[in-house]
Amino acid sequence: MGTPQDARARKRQKVRRAKKNLEWQLKRAKENAEADKPKAPAKTAT
Repeated sequence: MGTPQDARARKRQKVRRAKKNLEWQLKRAKENAEADKPKAPAKTAT
């Protein structure tokens, strides 16, 4: 599946991809922030 040939569809696809990328980056940034928080020490089964 390549890019659509007509300009309107191509632009629409580009805009859509940009929006998806932005959403993905925001989600990723949030996940990374969660990961950066200090974790509670692992509980050891005794």
